[in-house]
Amino acid sequence: MVTLVGCFGFGYCVIAHCRLLQQPMMDFLVIIVLLALLGFWWDSLGARQAARLAGRRVCEREGLQFLDDTVAISRLRLQRDSRGRMAFYREYRFEYSLSGEERLRGSVNLLGKQVLRVELGWQEF
Repeated sequence: MVTLVGCFGFGYCVIAHCRLLQQPMMDFLVIIVLLALLGFWWDSLGARQAARLAGRRVCEREGLQFLDDTVAISRLRLQRDSRGRMAFYREYRFEYSLSGEERLRGSVNLLGKQVLRVELGWQEF
């Protein structure tokens, strides 16, 4: 509840409780939080797509099978980029196979949507 106080001289003050001011501010705050979540979700979709493409390209270049055509996020944190701005550092895991019989793990590291590193079990790219 918001309390408004107004003094009109000669010691005469008005105190009023105003619920009308409280509700629009709460609605505005909810809208801002929802927009922030929507922006994070949209950014995460783009980063996931970049990780999937990077993992698939490395597997194709090395003659490996990129299994399930998907990646899964395993780490998320804030980190500064080369310009000093905060960005999300994400690590995605994926599975690949040499012959189709075994499943080996690889990872893709991104800062924002920039691929920093793709790692297969025995080597880094």
